[in-house]
Amino acid sequence: MDIAWIEWINVLFRFTHVLAAIMWIGNSLLFTWMELNLVPPRTDDAKGQPRDPDLMGTLDMLHGGGVFHLEKRVMHAHAIPERLHWFKWQSYTTWITGFVLLGALFWSNGTTLLDATRTAFSPATAVLCSLAGLLGGWLVYDGIWRSPLGRKPVLAATASLLALFAAAYFYGQIFNGRALFLQIGAMMGTFMSANVFVHIMGNQHKFMRSLRQGRPYDSKYGKAAKSRSLHNHYMTFPVLFLMLSAHFPRLYAADWNVPILAILVMALMAIKHLMNSRYHFKHWLWWIFGTVAVSAHLIGILLHLPPPAALAQGAMPPDPAVLSGKTLFQTQACATCHMQGSSQIGPSLYGIYGTTQELADGSRVVVDDAYIRTSLLAPASQVVKGFAPAMPSFAGKLDDGQVADLIAYIRSLTPQIPHAQAPP
Repeated sequence: MDIAWIEWINVLFRFTHVLAAIMWIGNSLLFTWMELNLVPPRTDDAKGQPRDPDLMGTLDMLHGGGVFHLEKRVMHAHAIPERLHWFKWQSYTTWITGFVLLGALFWSNGTTLLDATRTAFSPATAVLCSLAGLLGGWLVYDGIWRSPLGRKPVLAATASLLALFAAAYFYGQIFNGRALFLQIGAMMGTFMSANVFVHIMGNQHKFMRSLRQGRPYDSKYGKAAKSRSLHNHYMTFPVLFLMLSAHFPRLYAADWNVPILAILVMALMAIKHLMNSRYHFKHWLWWIFGTVAVSAHLIGILLHLPPPAALAQGAMPPDPAVLSGKTLFQTQACATCHMQGSSQIGPSLYGIYGTTQELADGSRVVVDDAYIRTSLLAPASQVVKGFAPAMPSFAGKLDDGQVADLIAYIRSLTPQIPHAQAPP
């Protein structure tokens, strides 16, 4: 696909995607907050019976110089409101625009998904794996909650998370870090939107159809819809983080990015639960601080651990220059533009060493140590065709040793180089 079209799709659909997501997640947070804070209806002091049997709860909210008085009531066939608001298009728009973005930025060129140092998968295979994760992930998640296990929420939630983290481990073996985080975020977003389409809207349609046919109120449809709505509520924070993960290369580019992802998902769900317990658990805020501190500590440990292969028995110790270069690659924000999967910003550096690149002036150059050094110190002199001359110069910012370490790391991103050229 032409890069200009990709850029226009990126601008239009990304803005729409973010806008719809804000509206959808805002709805989820607000409606769940209202559910949790409904005041139970008063009872008749003499008989102990509710004064209004159709009233499920009330809530008063101060906003805009007035009080909104909210009532949640049982609905009857003879009292269906003339103007009834449904909430679904925010969800559908978020998912559709996200799907288009994945297609334009990743699936149109499957190499942007892959980690060339880990797998020999073809781009087409990578795209099929990504698509299979969206559909297969939903079927597994939905199957868990439809099964008898679904009647035991703690066990079902545990099984769902284990399945999600197993998928993350699988994708972590073939996808680069940025694509991994976005893939898991897209899978969770698919769970949420499918929940809206299949269970929330589906049960609400059954509920309304039953009322219009004159049948009495049946709470089972509302309970089924509310259950999946609560699932979506707990997934909002992790999905938001993963949607924005391109801004956190230090995390997604880490050697232990799968455990980091798992910690982030569990911590953010725990924080959402603690926020929900604000009026019932006195120390909720301190527990949130504790959750953040423990999670940050665990992630900090993982960020400083040697790569998994280096910890394996008998593994060769990693090259100190490569490790130093990797740290520089992250701290100098190189991964933001050049991490595999972010090639719409700058050319990916995975598998590039030893290849021939076409430059903006039509000339060609072999990617070797000298080319990389020039690209670091005088990037405007050798701009790859199709990319803007936006890279800053690192002349005066990095010393010769740091430049050599960066070159060593970039060289390591192309596997099986029998005799790598030594830095000059």
